[in-house]
Amino acid sequence: MYVDVILPLALPENLTYSVPDELIAEINVGCGVVVYVQNKMYSAIVQKIYEDQPKPFTIKPVISLIDKNPTVNRQQLDFWNWIAEYYMCTVGEVMNAALPSRLKLQSKTHFSSLTCNIDITEREAELYSIIERERGITLQQLIKKSDRKTIIPTLKTMLEKEIICVDENIELKYKPKITTFVKLSRTIKNEDDINEKINLLKRAKSQEKLLLYYLSLSENIDFANPVRIPKTLLLSEAKIGSQVLNVCIEKQIFEIENIETGRIETEDMETHDLQKLTAAQQNALDEINENFKTKNTVLLHGVTSSGKTEIYFKLIETQLQQGKQVLFLLPEIAITQQLLVRLQKVFGNKVGIYHSKYGENKRVEVYNNVTGTKTYSQRYSVITGVRSALFLPFSNLGLIIVDEEHDTSYKQRDTAPLYNARDAAIILAKIHSAKTLLGSATPSIESFYNAKRGKYGLVQLNERFGNVTLPKAETANILNAFAKNQMNGHFTKPLLDAIFTALKNREQIILFQNRRGFAPYLQCADCGEIPHCKNCNVSLTYHKNTDNLRCHYCGYSVNLYSTCESCGSRNLNKKGLGTEKIEDEIKIIFPKARTAIFDADSMRTRNAYIKTITDFENQEIDILIGTQMISKGLDFGNVGVVGILNADSMLNFSDFRAHERAFQLMTQAGGRAGRREKTGRVIIQTCNPENETIRNVIDNNYDNLFARQIIERKDFCYPPFFRLINITLKHGNINILNQAANRIACNMRTFLGDYVLGPEQPAINKIQNKFISNILLKINKNASLNKTKRMLRQCISHLQTEQMFKQVAILTDVDP
Repeated sequence: MYVDVILPLALPENLTYSVPDELIAEINVGCGVVVYVQNKMYSAIVQKIYEDQPKPFTIKPVISLIDKNPTVNRQQLDFWNWIAEYYMCTVGEVMNAALPSRLKLQSKTHFSSLTCNIDITEREAELYSIIERERGITLQQLIKKSDRKTIIPTLKTMLEKEIICVDENIELKYKPKITTFVKLSRTIKNEDDINEKINLLKRAKSQEKLLLYYLSLSENIDFANPVRIPKTLLLSEAKIGSQVLNVCIEKQIFEIENIETGRIETEDMETHDLQKLTAAQQNALDEINENFKTKNTVLLHGVTSSGKTEIYFKLIETQLQQGKQVLFLLPEIAITQQLLVRLQKVFGNKVGIYHSKYGENKRVEVYNNVTGTKTYSQRYSVITGVRSALFLPFSNLGLIIVDEEHDTSYKQRDTAPLYNARDAAIILAKIHSAKTLLGSATPSIESFYNAKRGKYGLVQLNERFGNVTLPKAETANILNAFAKNQMNGHFTKPLLDAIFTALKNREQIILFQNRRGFAPYLQCADCGEIPHCKNCNVSLTYHKNTDNLRCHYCGYSVNLYSTCESCGSRNLNKKGLGTEKIEDEIKIIFPKARTAIFDADSMRTRNAYIKTITDFENQEIDILIGTQMISKGLDFGNVGVVGILNADSMLNFSDFRAHERAFQLMTQAGGRAGRREKTGRVIIQTCNPENETIRNVIDNNYDNLFARQIIERKDFCYPPFFRLINITLKHGNINILNQAANRIACNMRTFLGDYVLGPEQPAINKIQNKFISNILLKINKNASLNKTKRMLRQCISHLQTEQMFKQVAILTDVDP
């Protein structure tokens, strides 16, 4: 028997291995196996099984089987293959993204010394003495101990001289949680035995106390199956040390039992019935169900605070009654915790959560809980999470809900696979014969277009829950305020008046500025010099809380300069506006207001997310200052004012989606205001109050935005009328980079003609010491996308066969 396996490596095709006789009866598609790749061991997933040898050359055997139960089911494998094909990456790269890291095993190289009876160099002698002293040392440890980074050539020479040897050991990364329980000894079989033990302990008061406390926690003693009590709980409640327990074990009063319990709470939760829908919500729900009879995908276009979540809950309830699973996707980790609490109040511990801020071991347990194959696990029926939750091993999926479907966070960036979770969710649902519901107050142009032309069902919900009115939006003219000397820092008088009134009425305020840090750059007032990152072609951002300059692309940081590095001047000015500077100014203007920042810098841990959201919900924060993270579906009941500090910065991007995204961000941010009884206010600071997109935000006129955008998209050959593929090339030598980019662009022009744009360097043309060049391909919807991809793959393959271009990194982004 032979198997094709998927490895967590960017290999152009899967590798084939033979199956040892002892594993033939146990191996199945989807099982995890351990195999050798170039003398290194990896875990792999079985994708295909053959009876006869498929390739006419020597094939290595599978080393071992990780688990008889498949790690990945057939629907997952189909999904992985679709992503690899559509997004032009390898299945190994998809596997790397799909599985929790602790389910992917990789061997470590260990070095040991052999007898040395020959002359060796000083450098070899230094390494030999370390290896001899610390037998089994890893390569990473050896580099650290020797304080040398280039030791691999020396190690190769030592291996050739046979004075050291290597050993490859695979290490299990996932460690199940083991809980120690205490129970009555099996020698105690009845009440008489208990009384005898109590009498025996009359002079050992601590031991007697421990036994009596155990009995008090065991209401009805079943001597055949005595109650197990966690050791830590028993000792802490009884206020007795472990040495007393050890003596009781020696006296055969207690026994210890270690059980794999897992890290996820499984206790039953108190749940509540779903609240009754309003007439508008019920009509929307009925329309969704009616659309699902003929459409696999439905778009729910509901204004902010219209109660879309309650409709989602009703749909989830229906799926659970049918024994189906539901995946509830959200764009940001920040929202998942708030939604989890709401879901668990209704559906209890049937609900699980999955995202990257979860600990690695917990992610493995959630993964296992979805399959329901582990004896300690419960099976989740509802999973809420961000885009990575798509890769969980669902077996009976009935519905996928993609909330805030317009959000750009659903698109994976930088590392393959560069998939869009919204689009991939539709395919995953199709594989499972399930339905997909897309929800948004500001749908993407592509989704709304698909709904308008009948590809998706369309349901609209145009009134807020409880007949609450939409927030009153208005503009504040920055140019006029500067001309009249009415600016206070970066705040216009209308915005400051609105904040003052809200604080007076004990309402909360959200201030939106889509730039983190204190100041985007530092500039010398004498010579104009701006400090740049040494690795990237971008200015360093000043962060006041750490008092340093930091690059947001590679993490490089330096202490704040006291003098200009170019001319020596001390006249350095902090330019621009970030979230930290807004907080600084707010504290000066409103010294008694309690403030917090909600951006990627301040929310680096899961606990930071939870604490800030909880504090704001509990009204322990008066003013929350944040980037686009605060615009994504968070539900706060006491927000009276939302201030958008600089609307123009969102509109002036060289991106065909700039106005669409600006509308979405401003509308969504404004939608956080006035979500209960009172009407909220949204103040938009701008230099151009008559800008059409800003007027559409003020009037909440999505239809007008869509009508204008769809004409422009058609005229200039952009989605939804054309598909896009962006090719990003990176290399340390700009001349080699330009030659490679020109070669690909010229080859593709023979196929696509003028629909090839570039190559051109982006605004930030160097990141992490790699120069960047982009090529954009436009493919007519009537043309063959697969044919274009085949042509592109051939161009890239031919290019990378040449020695000169082998180190050029090429990243292909389909639907950028």
